[in-house]
Amino acid sequence: MRRLPLLFCCLLQLCACAAPTVQKQVLAPAPAEEVARLTRLKVVAFDNDATGQVRAAVENALASVVVEGRPYFTLVGANAPAGGLGKPMQWLSTSKPTARPIRYGSEGTVQGSVAHNGWTDNRYTEKRKECVAEDAKGTCVLWANRNIPCTRRVARFSFTPRVVDKDTGAVLLTQEFTESGQSSACHDRGGPASGESLLSSARAKAIARFRDHVSPHVVTMDIPLLTDDDSGMTSQVKAEIARGVDFAKARQPGKACELWRAAASGYEAGYALPYLSGVCAELQDDFDQAEGFYALAQSRSPKPVPEIAAALWRIKTARADQDRLEQQRK
Repeated sequence: MRRLPLLFCCLLQLCACAAPTVQKQVLAPAPAEEVARLTRLKVVAFDNDATGQVRAAVENALASVVVEGRPYFTLVGANAPAGGLGKPMQWLSTSKPTARPIRYGSEGTVQGSVAHNGWTDNRYTEKRKECVAEDAKGTCVLWANRNIPCTRRVARFSFTPRVVDKDTGAVLLTQEFTESGQSSACHDRGGPASGESLLSSARAKAIARFRDHVSPHVVTMDIPLLTDDDSGMTSQVKAEIARGVDFAKARQPGKACELWRAAASGYEAGYALPYLSGVCAELQDDFDQAEGFYALAQSRSPKPVPEIAAALWRIKTARADQDRLEQQRK
C-alpha cells in the first residue's frame, strides 16, 4: 500500500521550564468512518433553523474540506432533487481499483436540529473602593465601597447533525456538538463583547468539530526531544546536539538532523542520539526507520523512558491511521 503524502512542518518550541519539542502536522482519519467514505452529500434544512444560517454554515464547512489538493466532498445543492444528475466526484487512480461505481446525485443526507443558538445576560455587582472625604492636603481620610453594576454575557450553540445513507436509510451518525463563549464587564470599564460575536465564534467551533469528525483533518503533534541521557557524552557530542537544537529553533530541521545523525555515527552509546534520529525519520514519514531508531534507543536505556515508549506507540498509531486513511479515500 502506497504511503499517503502527509503535510508536515517542524517548529521547535523551547522555554526555560520545559523540554524542547518539535511540532509535526499530520493528516488524521475521520472518526466517523462510514460518513467519510461517502462521496456526495446533500445538506437539507435543520429543525429550529428558520433562517437557514446553520444549514448554510454546515454546507460551507463540508465544502471547504480539501485533502491532497482536492475537495473531499462534493456538495449537492440543497434545492436540487436527490436523484438529480450532476458532475460526479470520484477519486480515480489507475493503481487502485474502484470499489464503487461512479455515482450521481447525493449518497448521503445531512440533516438534524438546533437546540441552542443565542445568548443570555446575567447581572451582578462588583465593589469598588473610593475616597469619599479628603483633608486640606488632598489626602483621603474616608474610604467607602460602591457597588458597580456588571454584565456577564454567555452565548451557547448546540446542534445535532444526523447523516443518513440515501440508499439504505441507515443513520450513519447522530451526535450533539456544543460550544459556548462568555464575556464580562462592569459599567465603569466598558461593556462585554457583543452577543452576536460570541455566538458566531461558538457556532463556528461546533460546526468545525462536526466537520473534523466526518472527514480527514490536520492535527498538530508535539514530539519531545531528548538531549541528554547520562551516558557520559563528551563535550563535543553535547555541543553537536545543542547546535542541532539551535538549527531547529531557526526552523531548519534538516540541518539539525544532519548534526544529530553525524554525532550518532561517532558515539555509539546512550539513547538520546538514536532517539533524535528516530524523530528525524518520523518527521519524514519513514515509519520503518523511525521504529528501528526508537527500538535501538529503548535497548540502550537502562530503565524505561516515557518519551521512547510514547514514540513507539506513536509509530504504531501512525501506521493504523495510514490504513484508515486509505480506506476513507474516494
